[in-house]
Amino acid sequence: MDRHLTVSGFVVHDGRTALHWHRKNQMWLPAGGHIEAGEDPVEAVLREIAEEYALECEVFPLAPRTPYVDGPAQIEPPYTILNEIIAVDHVHVDFVYFCRVLAGYPGRSHEPDSPIIWFDAEQLAMGSAPLNGLDTPFVPDVQALGIEAIRLAALHEASRPTATSIP
Repeated sequence: MDRHLTVSGFVVHDGRTALHWHRKNQMWLPAGGHIEAGEDPVEAVLREIAEEYALECEVFPLAPRTPYVDGPAQIEPPYTILNEIIAVDHVHVDFVYFCRVLAGYPGRSHEPDSPIIWFDAEQLAMGSAPLNGLDTPFVPDVQALGIEAIRLAALHEASRPTATSIP
């Protein structure tokens, strides 16, 4: 069995997540791809988002940390890891991250035939989106993870400290 380590990044901004139409696979997908030699998964997902969407992002910190001194750095863990069977003898072990935009919104696709669309949770819950006059369904994992990314991003943003003015 041929196994590849891959990453996917659900980018959330203003209550919407970005998906692009993947021409080869004929489905809506988040930014993502293979982890390259020398990269950790976070570096890979941020690189893939920059390459595919021209966005600068950061990963939402979702896991608790155990503080310690003089130990190895902690890398942000993924929200989930998917075992994606691509073919009978080919599997992607996909590290799925939820991210937020730092710069470049709304982004741009490097392929005209792969538009980036920002979907809100209600649109994702409908189960499909129009593309070139056709109704194109979301695959179940992309639909569910996109909705969850939007939900957790809203909670994360609501819990962030706000700037207060000093008298």
